[in-house]
Amino acid sequence: MTITMDFKAINVNTYEGLIPSGYDLVVVEKSKITSDSDFDATVLYGWDEVGMFEEGLIEPQYGFLKTLRDGV
Repeated sequence: MTITMDFKAINVNTYEGLIPSGYDLVVVEKSKITSDSDFDATVLYGWDEVGMFEEGLIEPQYGFLKTLRDGV
C-alpha cells in the first residue's frame, strides 16, 4: 500500500469558497512542506479556527490536505 499526500496551499486572507470535498483544512510550518517527504499538519474543523493554532510556527501556511491510499 502506498500513501501519498495532496497539499494545496491557500492564502486565508483572500481565499473565498468552501473546503473541497475529501480534503481537510490544515495549518503547517511552511518550511516543512516538500513534495518528497511527510510533514505534520494541524487539522482545523472550520474557518473559525484560523489563527488559533499558530503558536510555535515561524511561518504558518494554510491549505487543504488529502491523504491518498493505493490498494485499499
